[in-house]
Amino acid sequence: MKKLFIIFVVSLFLLAIGCKKKDNPVDTPTSNDIPADPANVTVPATVINNVTPTATFAKSSTDASRIQMNLTGLVNPVTNQPLSLVAQQNIFVSEDGTVKGLKVTKVSTGTQLKADICFIVDNSGSMSEEADSIASGIIKFANYLQQAGLDVKFSVVGHYGYINGGINFTDATTLSSYLNRSGYTGTSRTVGFSGTDQTALETNSNSFNNSSGVNNENSVTACVFADTYYTWRSGAQRVFVAFTDEGTQPEGTQYNTAYLLTRFAGKATVHTVFSISDSHWNGSVPDTTQEWENYSAWDSYYERPWKMSVGTGGTIKFIHSNANDLDLISLPVAGALSNSYLVEYITVDANGIHTVVITIKEGTTADGKRIYTNIRY
Repeated sequence: MKKLFIIFVVSLFLLAIGCKKKDNPVDTPTSNDIPADPANVTVPATVINNVTPTATFAKSSTDASRIQMNLTGLVNPVTNQPLSLVAQQNIFVSEDGTVKGLKVTKVSTGTQLKADICFIVDNSGSMSEEADSIASGIIKFANYLQQAGLDVKFSVVGHYGYINGGINFTDATTLSSYLNRSGYTGTSRTVGFSGTDQTALETNSNSFNNSSGVNNENSVTACVFADTYYTWRSGAQRVFVAFTDEGTQPEGTQYNTAYLLTRFAGKATVHTVFSISDSHWNGSVPDTTQEWENYSAWDSYYERPWKMSVGTGGTIKFIHSNANDLDLISLPVAGALSNSYLVEYITVDANGIHTVVITIKEGTTADGKRIYTNIRY
């Protein structure tokens, strides 16, 4: 009887310990690592507005009030170097007018951020000189980003203006197989569709081409096609890298730069790689857009393609027509993506509708802000 009583007491003790652990689990994540909202902090005014923050928002899976902002990396357009973000020093976030306490973590193998990258490739005849180098560069770039700490997927849209090829989001290995299909070289590398949804993409491209009315080089149409029909992941950065050697030619349709900027405002960045024939280099490398603002008779029917990047916060690079100087890993876009950040703060209402403002202020050389209205996390 005494033995049974001892067992009973021990059982009650163990049960009590178990209940205590259940009520206060030691492994329950908290948000104590996020600083409180700061007092007496004034968000600096932006005067240059030469950088454009782009982010996606999500609630933490363990704490609904913990908001996780996947912020695409930013490049200082003056120094051409990625910005290193520090809370309340060069990045400020306000929610409904209240400056938030921030935890800012750079992407790494320990902090993986989602990124969906779509390569927009002009495969018109004038791109034949650089097409093989572009395909090789894309494959090298994809492998590099997969190793940089990003949870990344890749896709391609081949176009002349009308959509004539592509593959939906996949990994670097499948992307490489698509670009290196047997019998496909030069500009044909991005002609024809592939993947499990190949038939659907072909059908959608025919419908899209018939409705767009665009038949000449126009990267906007390819971006819109991917935005409409490709399977973008929730919470992932939306990134486009466009390769072309021609101006954007909307041909009187809605598919102009202004339409793209309105459609992509705050949700995607477009990076531009523009190849130029040797006869236009004049012995020097045109590293800045300013050198090419008057390159030709730009107008509403022949728009500067890099304006897609200027308006979405992307980067720009000019290369030779044979693309022998193309190394995507050394381009600003690579620095931006590998320098992305997870920015976290505590919301006052996890289920409400908010206005969120992201402000970047880097000394006297770079600043800008993005206002997100009617945000529901």
